[in-house]
Amino acid sequence: MSLEALEKRLIESEKQINELSARLRNVEDIQSIHELQRRYINALVCTQWDTCADCFSEHGKVDVYLHDPVVGRETIRGWFKNELSKTHAGKEGDILVHPEITLNGDTAHGKWLLYMNYMYPRTGQALFWVQGFYENEYIRENGEWKISLMSWTERLGLPGSGPPQGLW
Repeated sequence: MSLEALEKRLIESEKQINELSARLRNVEDIQSIHELQRRYINALVCTQWDTCADCFSEHGKVDVYLHDPVVGRETIRGWFKNELSKTHAGKEGDILVHPEITLNGDTAHGKWLLYMNYMYPRTGQALFWVQGFYENEYIRENGEWKISLMSWTERLGLPGSGPPQGLW
C-alpha cells in the first residue's frame, strides 16, 4: 500500500473515531439525564428533600402545577421541606415513563410522563391517580447534569384542584 493510500485511510479513520466519540458522548449525556431524573423521582417518593434539591442547578427553577415558581437551589430545598411536603408524604406511588431527551451541547430538554397514585394511609388503598407531564430543562454544571427548570403540569386528576391536603 502506498504512503498516499495509508494517509487517506488514516484521515478517514480519524474522522470515524471523531464521529463515534460525538455519538458516544450524546448517549452518555442522555444516560446521565435519565439517571438524574430517576434519582430525583426516587428521592421524591422517599421524601428525601435534600436529595431532590441537590438534583437542581445553582440557579434552578421549579414551576409546577398549583405552586408559585421557586428559583435557586437553596430556596428550592426549603420549598420541598416546607411546601411540597404537604402533599407528598412518601405515601404515593410515582411512575415516570416515556422520556424524550433533546441535547444541545451543555443544555438539554426533557419531557416525561408522570403517574402518581395517592393512597389512603389508614388502609393503604388507592384513592386516585394523577397524570401529568414534566417539561424539564437541564444544564451541565461543573461537569454534571442538573435540572435547570422543572415544569410539571397536571393532565388528568381530581376535578377542581390538586391532591387533598391533610391525608397524612
